[in-house]
This record gives sequence, C-alpha cells and structure tokens, in this order.
Amino acid sequence: MTGDDAQQIINVTRDFGDRYAEITAYQVPTSDRYPEGIKYSMQYGNAAGETIIRYDNFPDHPDAAHHHKHCADGTVVDIEFDGLQPLFQRFKSEVIDHGHDW
Repeated sequence: MTGDDAQQIINVTRDFGDRYAEITAYQVPTSDRYPEGIKYSMQYGNAAGETIIRYDNFPDHPDAAHHHKHCADGTVVDIEFDGLQPLFQRFKSEVIDHGHDW
C-alpha cells in the first residue's frame, strides 16, 4: 500500500560500501493491516543482498507479531513498537554496533 493515500515520511539510504542501510516509512490510512497508520521498513544488508537486520510491520509474516525484526540467521522476532522515531534510533544504534557510523 503506497498508493494515493500514502505519504512518505522517511526516505533514508546510507551506502557503507560493502553494506547499506535503507529506511522507508509512510503515513497510511489506519486499517487492520496498519493500525497505527504507519507502514515501515528498516533494512541493513550487504552488497550480496543478504539481510543483516530488518525491522518492518508487514502484516503477512506467518507466526510473527505485526511489528518484528528479521535477523541474519533467518529468524523473525517480535518487537515492541513504541513509535517510529524510537525504532529508527534503535535501528541506527544496531547499525553503529556493526561498525558503521551514522
């Protein structure tokens, strides 16, 4: 859902050479799929296209809470969602922990 009713509120890409971070977030109509009215993805990966960390609220992941984190080993863990800015700061801190200054 990134149609006419969606307004992009975050669009950040950081190129770290062998790795990258890409953050997108949209304000969308409140719905069962997006009860907070926010759709987001925060991806940290490598040049080979492998996920190191990804936070998103895509609602169709089986056995995952609405807000969740994808890990490099393929696991998906539920997370608490206290708002977009706190999650963005958490994501940035994890990227920094992997050696890439923001």
